[in-house]
Order: sequence, then structure tokens, then C-alpha cells
Amino acid sequence: MSVRPLLPAAVCDQLGEAVRNRFGSVAVSEALGLAGEAALSRGDLSGADRLTRRGSETETLIRLFLLGLPVPASAVEAALRPLPLAQAEAAGLVERRDGHLRATLDLRPYSETGGPDWWVVSDLGAEVRPGPLPAEHVLGVGSAGLTLAEATVRGPVRHALDVGTGCGVQALHLSEHSETVTATDLSDRALRMAATTAALNGKHWELRHGSLLEPVAGRQFDLIVSNPPFIVGPGFAPGAGGFRYRDSGLAGDAVCAQLVAGLPARLAEGGTGQLLANWIIDGSQSWQERVTGWLPAAGCQAWIWQREVAEPAEYVALWLRDAGEQPGTPAWRQRYDDWLDWFTAAGVAGIGMGLVNVRRTGQDVSEVVCQDVPQPHEHPVGPAIEDWFGRAGWLRDRSAEQLVQARLVAAPGLVRSSHALISDEGWQPALVQLRQAGGLRWELEVDDAVAGLVAACTGATPLGVLLSLLAAGVSAGTDEVTAALLPVVRDLIERGFLVPVELAPASSAATARAAEPGAGR
Repeated sequence: MSVRPLLPAAVCDQLGEAVRNRFGSVAVSEALGLAGEAALSRGDLSGADRLTRRGSETETLIRLFLLGLPVPASAVEAALRPLPLAQAEAAGLVERRDGHLRATLDLRPYSETGGPDWWVVSDLGAEVRPGPLPAEHVLGVGSAGLTLAEATVRGPVRHALDVGTGCGVQALHLSEHSETVTATDLSDRALRMAATTAALNGKHWELRHGSLLEPVAGRQFDLIVSNPPFIVGPGFAPGAGGFRYRDSGLAGDAVCAQLVAGLPARLAEGGTGQLLANWIIDGSQSWQERVTGWLPAAGCQAWIWQREVAEPAEYVALWLRDAGEQPGTPAWRQRYDDWLDWFTAAGVAGIGMGLVNVRRTGQDVSEVVCQDVPQPHEHPVGPAIEDWFGRAGWLRDRSAEQLVQARLVAAPGLVRSSHALISDEGWQPALVQLRQAGGLRWELEVDDAVAGLVAACTGATPLGVLLSLLAAGVSAGTDEVTAALLPVVRDLIERGFLVPVELAPASSAATARAAEPGAGR
């Protein structure tokens, strides 16, 4: 059954023409200026208000849809051309109050770097319409959604799935590199919002109603993404203290556990699943053990990041503010106490927040790597995640004997830094670090021998030969050095400091071939 947009088809068509003409990303950026963009990005709507009073049609649309301000009807009529004002009112896009018009929906331009302009429809946020949000609130373009979008691997795929689509932000991205896009949501209003976003942008998605992966039972996809209702808590249900866009009604981190457990079965062989998740940290097990336990014992490879950890009171205050609750009010105090009482009873010491990346491999044993990734990284980070799966698969298929025969290349842009400590004898070497200039920007403490080995990896010489030379240089046995350094080398490959020649960028591989004995003869 098709999902009907919130706005009639004719209104979507005419509104689409109006925003393409006057409300694109460039037009909005020029109208706001640097100061206005900065004000809007930090939530200073008053600052953006002061800078959009010149009366242009683009400014009218900014004030109407982005700032939620009352705008004279004559100005709205001109800005929405060719959409007649009467039709906009009848469709519920705007409402009249005291001779002025206010938007009833959030409508904003959105694009990825170098990509086309899109327009996203959602509910107005608490910063525009003060007070607690309604339970069925449909979130717009938010920081969590942007995090997922820039982390998603973007190779061409046949079938993609967006679980918990909300207003359709992830589906927009998927439509650029997927032959078909399916999107699910438990909220009827969210599905209608996503249908409206699709209609405004000329997209055609299969929209299905239901919880998480239930609407696509028995089907498989090449790419699955999800920004689910991942909040950890007592299981607030929408309408009973919870909000549809963030609260699942399941206690603790059960919704993330359920989604992660079900993800591999919905992936085609070689398919990738990526989702944002929160998890409980308590005294019974490490966070790595907890999250690893969500995945099946066979058939997949996973890379799980913990980006940050929040203590319970910090976490509760964050999400109460997110819903528009005001500190100090009776409602705030009651929710705050209920939530923290539950955390205390459940033994919750902290809440981990991060990203789960899963690939279906068909292997007999699942491989899961859990890492704390608190550092700033290159944006978008999706290519680095795709590269990690390539290197991890390469490592999985190689024994120690095969690894020593491999030719490796140091990743481009590596930085070596040395630190010294003052002593009675002067400055004494104390620390050597290798740092990546791009990608995940890992920093590793190494010794001079490992730093030298990395520098020697030009792709021209097998690793075993380099290890033999290193052993001779330190007057140690080759077998001893090899046994000690192979785990280090595996970690360097897994993190992307070293790259197998066959997986290296074209320029690095060409340099390695040129360095081989006899090259160019």
C-alpha cells in the first residue's frame, strides 16, 4: 500500500518549483551571510532574524520555515509562487494568525558536499515552537543523522534499506547510489513526512510501516542504514513519557541489541549494515563484550566504534533538553528522578554512544573488532570504513606464513614525531609516535624499530625480508623478531598505517611497482 504525502501532489509540485527557484543552499547561504549562517548553526535564531529583514523572497522563506517567524501574507504569497497562497493554507503548509502567516512544518534545503540540493520536510523543532515536543514529533536534519550519513559507505548498490527513516534524510543519500530504496518506520506520520520529502525531490521510495526490520522479513539488501530510537532508559513509550523519534518503549539498550542481532540476516552476501547505537556500561562486563554478544556467532565481520561515554545524569539532562523540557520545572524534575532511579536500580554506570558497522561474510566464525574512537576524523569517513573492511578481509584470509610474503606500503600522509624528556644528561628520547594525516587519524606509540619498519615498507620488498634485515640490525634472531612483530604489523594494517600493495591507492601501487628490482628495464 502506497503512503500518501502530507501535501497533495499538485502542492508538492508547485512548492518544489518555488524552493528550487528561491530556497536552495546557495541562495540561503548568500541571504544569511557568514554571520547569519553561524548564528543559525549555533541555534541563535534572534541573530539570524536580525540579518534577514531586507524583504527578499529567499529571506521570507528563511523566516517562515527556518526561523518559525510570523510573516506578512503578501510576502509569503510572492515567495511561494507558483503555489497559490490559498492552496498552501488549505493544504496546511501555513496557518494564518492576526493577519500574518506561520509555517506548520519545517522545510529546509539540504545537500552533501558537491551534491545536488534537496529539500527536507519535518516537524518544527523546540527551538522554533517552544515547549515539550509532541510524542509523534518527526525530527528533521539533526546531528545524529548527519553523523550516520557521512559514515555510510557509498559504493553503487542494487537494493538499499533505511530503517526508521523519519523524514527521509538517509533515504535521500541512498537514492544517489542505489537502484532501489526501501524505508521503514513505525510512525505513520514519519512515513507521510518521508513521502513528502520524496515527492519534493522527485524520488520514488518503497515506504513500509512497521518496527525495525519486521516490514522486510525474508528480504535481503546490499546496504542497510539506521538511525534508530536508540535512547537507553526505563522504556518510555511514545505518549507515555517517550517520543517516537528516539524512544523505542524497550528498556535499557534492548532496541539496539535487537536491531544489531537481526541485521546480518537481512544483508545480502557481502552487504553492509551501519547504524548508530547506545549501550549500557555496567560492572558485569566490558562494553566490548556486551556489544559483541549482540551479533551472531557466524557469518559476519563487524567494526564497532565507541565515540564517547556519558555518565547517567549527563545523559538524562542531554535528552530532556533535546525534547524541549525546561530545567527546574515539575515535569523536568519528575522525569529526571524517574530516569536516574532506573539507572541506579539497573546498575548503569555509564552509557556508550557509537557506530556499528557490519558486513555479511558467510564465514564460519564472526569477527568483531570493538574500538574506542574518540578522536576527530576526516569527513566523510565512509571511505575509511570501506577501506577497513577491505584490509580486515585481507588479514582474515592470511596466515602468518602468507603475511611474511606480503608486500606492504606505508599509507600516504603518515607523520612521525619524537618526544624527549630532560634529565641530568640532557634531552633523552622518550616517545615516538606515528600519526595519520587523514582517515581515522589514529595516533600510535611505537619504538624506533617499528617506525623504521613502516618507513621501509615501500611495496618493493616482502615483509619477511624486511624483518630479517631488522633482526640483523638489532643482533636478534629472525624467528624471534618475526614472532614479536607480526601482531604489531597486523594492527598497523588493520588501522591503516600499512596497506597491502594490492589494496593500496593507485599512486602508491605504481610507486611500489617502479621500485621492484628490474622495473623499467
